[in-house]
Amino acid sequence: LGTIVSIVPFNFPVLLFGWQAAAALAAGNAVIVKPSELTPLTLLAVMQAFDHLPAGLVQVVTGGAEVGQRLVAHENTHGIAFTGSVPAAQAVAKTAAERFKPALIEASGNDPFIVMPSAPLDAVARGAAFAAFLNCGQVCTSAERFYVHEDIYDEFVAALTVQARALRIGNGLDKVDIGPMASARERDRVEKIVARAVEQGARIVTGGRRPKDLSAGAFFEPTVLEVRHDSEIMHGECFGPLAPVCKVRDLDEAIALANDSKLGLGANIYTENLTEAFRAVNEIESGIVWVNTPLNDNDAIPFGGRKFTGSGRELGAEGLEQFRRSKMVMIAPTAEPDPEWFPYPDSDAFNA
Repeated sequence: LGTIVSIVPFNFPVLLFGWQAAAALAAGNAVIVKPSELTPLTLLAVMQAFDHLPAGLVQVVTGGAEVGQRLVAHENTHGIAFTGSVPAAQAVAKTAAERFKPALIEASGNDPFIVMPSAPLDAVARGAAFAAFLNCGQVCTSAERFYVHEDIYDEFVAALTVQARALRIGNGLDKVDIGPMASARERDRVEKIVARAVEQGARIVTGGRRPKDLSAGAFFEPTVLEVRHDSEIMHGECFGPLAPVCKVRDLDEAIALANDSKLGLGANIYTENLTEAFRAVNEIESGIVWVNTPLNDNDAIPFGGRKFTGSGRELGAEGLEQFRRSKMVMIAPTAEPDPEWFPYPDSDAFNA
């Protein structure tokens, strides 16, 4: 394509840049990366790894949304790879479309997590805690809404609560499980989501506040809530350490509620019933489905979503093709007249 603009968020700046840059470079492109204004230092440091490459092949430009839009719109950039929120993704996609630039878009997630009675609760609770609270919930594929079969609902909530309360919170350089959120603004946003859920009838089982012994830093406790599906918390990307849990009657209801979202990045189901597993795989409207193995990635498998989550795929062969363009080339072995050329002899004409 030429020069690829890679716009990455604050949660995994190196990983997501690596996904995009590796494919873009392998396909023969140059790369300009714009990190989030919250985490520019990480990628500025990573640029040292490219010192041995030709000058300008991999570059970093820091700044906010205006810088990103100017890179996307510039006549000397030829492809876009964006990871971020839906509104920002729509702005990037619109600018790219106006210039007919190919754009790989990975926007927000609102991943469901279904729990059926056949799954062992101890393993499910640990997997659920990992899926909900990894990186303080700041993961595009984190489990954001739990649909649990009524036969095991109470036991699951109790088991997940035990896991949430056991997590160690603190400075990421210490021996902890969860660090702070990316900024005070992000923590404040999550606090408002929890407060709104409570207004709409949710019950906080554990968490829901800042840790009392961590006044400095944007910390927030891992939070388990009991909610109804119609609560706002179930219909938008929380992007924080929240696990809202909803009771369902059966798999039919779980899949229907899982699909009741404008987003479709990933989905999880825990079951040891293969019929249930393959129903979920076939019927859930998402680009990724994890069965009994939450947030497990493989660089050989295409990663991406459906609906408002975006378009295109990262990783795998499909991820490589995002940064390549096909070209039709026809070569004659010798330069000779072609029988299709004018003028046509009268003998070749059809009789009237």
